[in-house]
Amino acid sequence: MPLYNCESTLQQALDSITSQFFKSYELVLVDGGSNDNTQYIVNNFKKTGEVNVQFISEPDRGIYDAMNKGIYMASGQWFYFMGGDDTFSSSTVLGQVYQAIQNEPADLVYGNVTGATSKTKYADDTINKVLSRGIHHQGIFYNPGIFNYTGKYNIKFKVAADYHLTLKVFCNPAFKTKYIDLDIARFGETGLSSSTYDYRFFSYHYKFLSTYKALGKINDKATCLQQSIYCCLWLAKEKQSITFAWLNILYYITGLNGLSISFRVKTFLRMIYWSLKK
Repeated sequence: MPLYNCESTLQQALDSITSQFFKSYELVLVDGGSNDNTQYIVNNFKKTGEVNVQFISEPDRGIYDAMNKGIYMASGQWFYFMGGDDTFSSSTVLGQVYQAIQNEPADLVYGNVTGATSKTKYADDTINKVLSRGIHHQGIFYNPGIFNYTGKYNIKFKVAADYHLTLKVFCNPAFKTKYIDLDIARFGETGLSSSTYDYRFFSYHYKFLSTYKALGKINDKATCLQQSIYCCLWLAKEKQSITFAWLNILYYITGLNGLSISFRVKTFLRMIYWSLKK
């Protein structure tokens, strides 16, 4: 659980963990140096002795850096990542997921999540949904062997590093994934991922799917391509990750993807314009 200044929601998250009937777990808390009462709440929680807790508090380079630290610290047979403003949907979630894993082993098991405020339910139950828009992180359970193979979270993707890693799993036939129609969690909608768009990752989204020969598994390749091109132009305009954006845009305007010659030329000129504009 990566933490940073979440005193208003943390206790509720911790309570949803301790209320689980399934008790064979450890809790790894990685705080980024909170300056509110987050650390006080954690220390009081540790004193109860209800859960095997590991806790560190130190500056980090973002949420995925904190998660990578947690991966090194954890010793469990399965990993689950929960934010300080998330809660499990019920007290039986961990037990039901455990049983599903016993019945049919897999490397990645995932279910449904619901927005805590909007009440919007996300059930990414098809490969098209997963590859086109991703799975909410709070719905996924990972076998640790995945991280040994794919590597940890890429902290250059500030919001979508979890989606990037998940795509690497779904696009690799060596891994087995399993969807279970179970409500896993209610996720807080005030965090970074709910308010920020990862233009860097999505400028690369189409290229990733093409490289891993997964484009044929999504229903709307044209929209995915247009979104990636738009993100490349946005990065150039905002003077962010320009080299990365150029590598992606050149892939799109020179590739076999159905773009017209005139569109390719216009996109190239627009990319130059935004890259050079002060």
